[in-house]
Amino acid sequence: MGTARYIARRLIFSLCLIIGVSIILFTMINAIGNPIEVLLAERPGITEEMIQAVTEYYGLHGSVTDRYFTWIWALLRLDFGTSIIYNLPVSEMLVTYGLETLKIQVPAILIALCVSVLISVLAATRQYSRVDFGVIAGAMVGHSLPGFLLGIILILVFSYTLGILPSYGAYSTRNPLWGSDMADALWHMVLPVGMLVFFNCATLTLLLRSSLVDVLRQDFITAARASGLPERRVVFGHALRNAFIPVLTYLGILFGLMLGTAPVTETVFTWPGLGALYIMAIQQLDYPLIMGATMVITVMLVTATLLTDIAYVAIDPRIRLG
Repeated sequence: MGTARYIARRLIFSLCLIIGVSIILFTMINAIGNPIEVLLAERPGITEEMIQAVTEYYGLHGSVTDRYFTWIWALLRLDFGTSIIYNLPVSEMLVTYGLETLKIQVPAILIALCVSVLISVLAATRQYSRVDFGVIAGAMVGHSLPGFLLGIILILVFSYTLGILPSYGAYSTRNPLWGSDMADALWHMVLPVGMLVFFNCATLTLLLRSSLVDVLRQDFITAARASGLPERRVVFGHALRNAFIPVLTYLGILFGLMLGTAPVTETVFTWPGLGALYIMAIQQLDYPLIMGATMVITVMLVTATLLTDIAYVAIDPRIRLG
């Protein structure tokens, strides 16, 4: 019963947070001025049909409160409006470009998690050794290095110097690799996924290694070793589980912001994902696309945070459901 109340409270809080973000977003967009007047000033060639569509979608004939509830009701029906620049349904664009972003983000996070667990265990169980210092130094470099710089280095080395990997895009414009669309897509994913794995792995390693070192000093670990349990079971079965709490928080943020943190990677590798589309929408004042993408990113982050809080209890039952 305690768990059910806890989840209910978190759901209510998450819903209030989403509503709060929607109010702030709507207020900021309307603070710019009448979207129609701004669009006509920036793009005088916009058709009357598009002006009418924007007017009806946002209810510009009514009060600010009416316009807000009109927009919210449209979002609840998954109606994000029509893109002013591309003249396409925003919902279809979010799905199409969002899938391209997830295609590189999800594998990168999962690979980085597996690699960081192995590296962190290796470093934490050999504290103050050369291996430990090497892992920390490598992770610090990865944590500090600018993302765009690593992307450019990867392109220069593997694309222009060695010529073994494509430097841009998600698909070949002419003949796919080995005549297979699947192989061609995987071929194009190598560099952007590699860049994301490097940065994700650096932060995850620093967090997990530090947490694991602290857990390995706890009394229950000493008792587990004294009871004769194999070292591998002590580390992976007991220490790693308890050291995973701070990493879980970071993973929740990573999964929640997969779409929001994509612009750098997608810009460097000219990847046709939601991050690059979001940047273009802001530059072109495509209001329906900006507001739709922002709300999708918000819902993803809040949902990921909610699932992370629930997962805390599953991993460590000692956590109180406050």
